[in-house]
Amino acid sequence: MSASAAAATPPADPLTGVVADVRDPEIDVNLGDLGVVRSVSRTDGRIVVHLAPTRLSCPARGEIARRVRSALTDAAPGHGIEIVWERGAWQPTAVSSAGHDALHAAGYRVAGDTPRCPYCAGDDVVRAGRFGGAVCKVPYDCRSCGSPFDVIGTAGCSAVLPVPDVRQGGS
Repeated sequence: MSASAAAATPPADPLTGVVADVRDPEIDVNLGDLGVVRSVSRTDGRIVVHLAPTRLSCPARGEIARRVRSALTDAAPGHGIEIVWERGAWQPTAVSSAGHDALHAAGYRVAGDTPRCPYCAGDDVVRAGRFGGAVCKVPYDCRSCGSPFDVIGTAGCSAVLPVPDVRQGGS
């Protein structure tokens, strides 16, 4: 890398790792692996954190902000802290490999993944409704093992697993 290229990209603030390690209050995965952390910068005694919620009206935003402020207050006492929520910036592709693993272990899939059950890896899954436990989660049922699971999508659940339209009911 040339000296001019290195100068053009400032190094990440060490506090980025502090914010990235904060756990999401709804799902046991850290904000970095969930793909929520956009940037952390520090200037003149002030820390500015840019976060992208998994959906705009996420009810956990207040608790996430509280946890981020607490972690930063412990790591950098005496700094003012500003949390900036970036509208519409989060995408399922922002979830890291470790984030996918943590979500799968908790019984979730990420929108855009291959349609497989997180429990048995079966591909005989069917959408079970429009909304799961939150509007950013879409419920699915695995017909191989019988387990229900949620797919984490984007705001409004527009990103869902591509499964065929299956009619419910007996024959």
